[in-house]
Amino acid sequence: MEKIAGLLPTMDNFLIISHVSADGDTLGSGVALSLALKRLGKQCWNGLDGKVPAKYDIITQGIAFLTPEEAAEKEFGCIIAIDCGDLARLGGFQRLFRGHACTVNIDHHGTNEGYAKYNYVESCGATGMLIYRLISMLGIEPDGAMADALYAAISTDTGNFTYSNTDAAALDAAARLRQAGADIPRLAERIYRRRSLGATRLIGLACQRIRLFDEGRIGMTYVLMRDYKATGAQKEDCDELINYVREIDTVEIGFFLRQIGAKDFKVSLRSCQYADVAQAAKELNGGGHRMAAGGRVEAESLDAAVEIVLSAVRKQL
Repeated sequence: MEKIAGLLPTMDNFLIISHVSADGDTLGSGVALSLALKRLGKQCWNGLDGKVPAKYDIITQGIAFLTPEEAAEKEFGCIIAIDCGDLARLGGFQRLFRGHACTVNIDHHGTNEGYAKYNYVESCGATGMLIYRLISMLGIEPDGAMADALYAAISTDTGNFTYSNTDAAALDAAARLRQAGADIPRLAERIYRRRSLGATRLIGLACQRIRLFDEGRIGMTYVLMRDYKATGAQKEDCDELINYVREIDTVEIGFFLRQIGAKDFKVSLRSCQYADVAQAAKELNGGGHRMAAGGRVEAESLDAAVEIVLSAVRKQL
């Protein structure tokens, strides 16, 4: 981290990339770092292959996200990947990133293999923890906007400070960010307590579809492409559906399949106590953390996709 903290003040014209299917950690971390670099007088752009989920507009107001096509038309001194466990998570920015002379990778996923010129990968509750440390090393005190972004990053990846990755450091950071101006009640209301009617209907549909396997130790549900039109939901409304499976009292491993093509499914994996779903994710073209990971499978049908994932996760029971 010291090397990266020493590098950034010597560079300018930054592109900070958040991962596809953006969550609070990648967005909050990226926004906070962007605001910090601008405080240093740097030119900085944020990049995202996709849309910002509506519930995170509270931390991205005033931030214009470049598409991969827009970024390809610009010159950057340094490109930074935030919370991207592998190159695939960069989406359409992969080519630009691969071909650039100065690339930085800051991430907290244990499966990250260090794909940039400068890498800092440390397993912790959220990449937001690493960005908070980096900002401090740059000599910057977070203002309210930075504090909001960092709090959202740390809060969302620790399950609002309820997951096993919630340690004393995360709680201490939350307290310090509150002192710096993080509006926790407003953030919590927007991120955790509000949803559209379509999102609510999608929850009901996903819950109706829950299946249990192996004496209830494995659970799953799914969303198909046609379900968005039927319910009025958006793709981003799938983010928390895995939790309704994981929270079943008999389940150790829960997984969620989201159809993204005729024969293509994204997989979210969660475990409750002991199963290492990051190892299962490696078999599913993905990665992540021991208790929260993801991947992708190609299959002729939903049932075939289910069997592929079952084969991988059963090894971790």
